[in-house]
Amino acid sequence: MVQPLTVATSLVQRNKVVAKRKGALAAGVGAVAVAAAVVLNPVVGAVGLVGAAFLGWDWLSFRMKNGMRF
Repeated sequence: MVQPLTVATSLVQRNKVVAKRKGALAAGVGAVAVAAAVVLNPVVGAVGLVGAAFLGWDWLSFRMKNGMRF
């Protein structure tokens, strides 16, 4: 998704916005997976945690590829 020029004016700023979005998505999926494991079934939570791990790796690899620090 391309950000409007008023939101992110440079490539570095755009990468920061994308990294923040990817990290928030991974954290949100992880939180929902833990809640599903507690409320519904541990198997459902485990499946959700696999998805959260994939999104977390996607976030981490994006930061590494773009030379971003933590």
